[in-house]
Amino acid sequence: MHLLTLLSVAAFASQVTLVCGACDSFQVPSFDLPAARHRPKFRYWLPDASVAPSSVANDVTEIAAISAGGLQFVPFYNYGLGPALTDWSVYGFGTPAFVDVLSAALQECDAHDLQLDYALGPNQGAGVPSEPATPGLARELVYGNTTIESGEAYDGDIPLPNIEFNQLTGFMGPLEFWGENELLAVVAGKIVAESLLSGYFYLSILDEFSLIDLTDLTSDGKLKWTAPEGTGTWIIFGIYERDTLQRESVSVDNATTFIGNGSWKVDHYSALGAKKVTDFWDDYIFSDSRISDLIPRSRSYVWEDSIEMQAALFWTPDLASKFEEIHGYSVIKYLPLLFHATNQWNGYLPPYNVTYSLGGYPADGGPYIMDYKTALTSGYEDYISHFSNWASSKGMQYSNQPAYNEPVDMTASIPYVQVPELESLGFEESVGQYRKFTGAAHLANINTISTELGAVSGSAYKQRVTSLKALIDGSFSAGVNTFTIHGYAYSGEYIGTSWPGYTPFQYQYSELWNPRQPAWRHLDELMLYTARNTLIQESGIPKIDVAFYYFEVGYVANGSVYPDADMNTIGYTYEYLGPENLVSEEAIVKDGILAPEGPAYKALVFVNQTHITPNASAALVRFAHAGLPIYIVGTIPNTTFGTSGQSECSSNIAKLLGLETVRFMAADEFSPQVLLGDGVIPRASIHSSNDATSLYTFWTTDTKTGQDYVMINNAGPVGSFDMTFAVGESVPYILNAWTGAQAQVAVYERVDGGIKMSVKLNQSQTTILAFTTSRNRTSVSTTHLVSHSPNVHEIFATPNNTLVARVSDNKAAWVQLSDGSRVFFPSSNGSQTQPVTTLGPWNLSIVAHGPSDDRTLEGNTTTINVGTIDHLLPWTQIPGIEHVSGLGTYTTTFETSGLQGSAAVVNFGPVLNTLKAWVNGKKVQYFDPSDPVADISGLLVEGTNELRVEVSSTLFNAVKANVDRVFSIGYGPYDKSLYTDAEWEEFGLVGPVTLQVYREMVLDI
Repeated sequence: MHLLTLLSVAAFASQVTLVCGACDSFQVPSFDLPAARHRPKFRYWLPDASVAPSSVANDVTEIAAISAGGLQFVPFYNYGLGPALTDWSVYGFGTPAFVDVLSAALQECDAHDLQLDYALGPNQGAGVPSEPATPGLARELVYGNTTIESGEAYDGDIPLPNIEFNQLTGFMGPLEFWGENELLAVVAGKIVAESLLSGYFYLSILDEFSLIDLTDLTSDGKLKWTAPEGTGTWIIFGIYERDTLQRESVSVDNATTFIGNGSWKVDHYSALGAKKVTDFWDDYIFSDSRISDLIPRSRSYVWEDSIEMQAALFWTPDLASKFEEIHGYSVIKYLPLLFHATNQWNGYLPPYNVTYSLGGYPADGGPYIMDYKTALTSGYEDYISHFSNWASSKGMQYSNQPAYNEPVDMTASIPYVQVPELESLGFEESVGQYRKFTGAAHLANINTISTELGAVSGSAYKQRVTSLKALIDGSFSAGVNTFTIHGYAYSGEYIGTSWPGYTPFQYQYSELWNPRQPAWRHLDELMLYTARNTLIQESGIPKIDVAFYYFEVGYVANGSVYPDADMNTIGYTYEYLGPENLVSEEAIVKDGILAPEGPAYKALVFVNQTHITPNASAALVRFAHAGLPIYIVGTIPNTTFGTSGQSECSSNIAKLLGLETVRFMAADEFSPQVLLGDGVIPRASIHSSNDATSLYTFWTTDTKTGQDYVMINNAGPVGSFDMTFAVGESVPYILNAWTGAQAQVAVYERVDGGIKMSVKLNQSQTTILAFTTSRNRTSVSTTHLVSHSPNVHEIFATPNNTLVARVSDNKAAWVQLSDGSRVFFPSSNGSQTQPVTTLGPWNLSIVAHGPSDDRTLEGNTTTINVGTIDHLLPWTQIPGIEHVSGLGTYTTTFETSGLQGSAAVVNFGPVLNTLKAWVNGKKVQYFDPSDPVADISGLLVEGTNELRVEVSSTLFNAVKANVDRVFSIGYGPYDKSLYTDAEWEEFGLVGPVTLQVYREMVLDI
């Protein structure tokens, strides 16, 4: 037990008075308790509709209890792959049983004012039940071929297709090889050369001028044609259109209705596929009044996950006519060239072992493939538009993860989605990758950008809350501000499932949140922290310093075009735009600013970009004439995308050469210092000796009130960063996203055009600054603080119009005012102020979680009384609890006396997962776990005080210790080595936990 003497300094408080008057006149409405629409939701995995609706309703109640905002209702059906452990013809997607379960979830969400988003189908939401061979199902092209020699006559059957092309297996629904093959075209061409690419894959080069459409020479499945005279071999292709017959969800073998027969992927490249989905919802789900009556109140999104579809070549019935309408020529004779790896899922494999080309192996497939992708993108935009219009008619919004994985233009497609969504997994949890997505949305005035957050490949039950927070902060750094956490697994009884419960992905992906997680009841603080940041980011328009041009179809996760670190060091924010974004109606330049009513980019930069469209090249000329600084770095983007427009592109790029606002330079000549030297100044400039390479800022402006908000995230080492904010005569406030508190910044300087201040942040710590103009305040501060003596630990504003200075020793201290004068605080006449005091010893008890002997769902919780520990260590180093998962409670006591006029601050040390604390039975106000410091002055009593700390672990150690005793849908972990080969995870209170006493000086203002 420790005796702490808190020194009284009340005698000094009345001696200092400053004129201010604005410390509490500015407040962000609802910041302390944001509405549910701002809070994170959970992706909710439903195993199938055989579960009890009451269990689903209970899960909704649990989600509400931790202050989350709702759920994304995903009927999982084991990724659509089965096995069907119940009768999915009765309990499948869209059945009456499914409607009952969905209704229960929706009604419980309504009771708790939560949002419920609907996956548009089972699994990924890419399909619905359907009669086979009906319009709107996913289509593909396949082919067969044969060869003849020059001058040889062919008179026989059109080559039949090879429908079993190279496919990815394992995580996508299988394609079934039955159904009709409809002849689309017969094409021939002369083979120029053949070569081995690698393994089993070959390249065959065709003579472009020999390609010929022979379709008109066919009749009744026969072709009669003679190859031109000469030398060499000709190849004849029979090209067919068919349904992909790819399952979105399997069912049972004996299903008697199409609804009970599972779901099929729909055509994603026409409105017809979207209409098949919406018709099904209208006819079989929204027709139920229990659901339709609540839709207007649910604030719901209808939603589709990332596209996980396969085809030998993606097709839609009107694609050939759309292609010709866009490009002015027929695609038919070029069809053999389109069966290229770049047109496959994520560019994974060529569909057939031979790829046909007009010369070499172009990485992008060549101009005809580019034209195909343009037409396919147009069809995909039709698909999105139908959903957006339909959702709006229902009082909902449409959200999806647009385009990536497929051969369509992501940046062109994003503006068509009402609430575009990315995912932390697919975008490699990278701020730079997120920015490839956000630019297109921000330019289109879309400020609600969602993410599927927290899916991490590896093992389930391993994700720490601190890691989840880091993903949230990284998302905010790019302007991604709406969160669906991956995820919450249905927690009730299910066939073949033991503790810790139903586990989608068979233990391979994080995370499976539900009340069995030791940290579950600790998540409320993170939910509200996230909601407060979301509220701020959605309160205005994102303002971005620089736009980088980026063009790739489809999207590939390959890092930033330009390094984050270089831009961060100076303070630049930036994001990426594609060619279609540059020709949108929002892309106008006024006074040298691109999209001044939107992101207001101050410069446009091309770094080693090669391709551009004719329209986008023309836009560059307009932008340059309007004064926008444009930087062409490295490779010059003067190659057209596709087969047309090269002369226009070359002409427009040539026009840029002589314009004053355009600079061409080598790649090694460009740096952010070039922008700075040209007067392109960041809105939040950093000029600090500390490492700012991982310091991210994100700026939002509320144009109605004139308030600016800046979120700052330090993903790098601890540092104190000198920053200047271009906010004119505004007054700065700090918004605490952990507590909801709002207060004026106490110490700052006014400089030309803005405000300069020092921002100190630990690693992984964030802060929000608000800058408000005089029209938003009842009075204007005439005097403020600009600096202080080194022994002043901190100065902060209080809600009752005072400034409080905390002094770390008994020596004299001072603060300097903006008028140049200083206010002095005398030294303390009392005894020496105590230094940092380490608390302890501690009593530790743990509520351990684990399986039961009889493989029940709930498992066992066991209280382990560890007893007194003199030194804080991870649980892995404490005998008897080395492999435990659970909640640990630590208690200690200490003595205090002389409380008046001093402050006591406790530092809990590193937070390994979650931590909550109580002093004398009263809860300690929460804090940023990256800066685990709390003021406990108001909770102390004279004499003996008790500090109780509760920490949580993940379930990883308990699952690892029992890896042969955990089951979901009848199976254990798919890859047990993810547990058996891994080290035991460290948890617990590791401290040291310290108490620091400060003298408190009150500046009455």
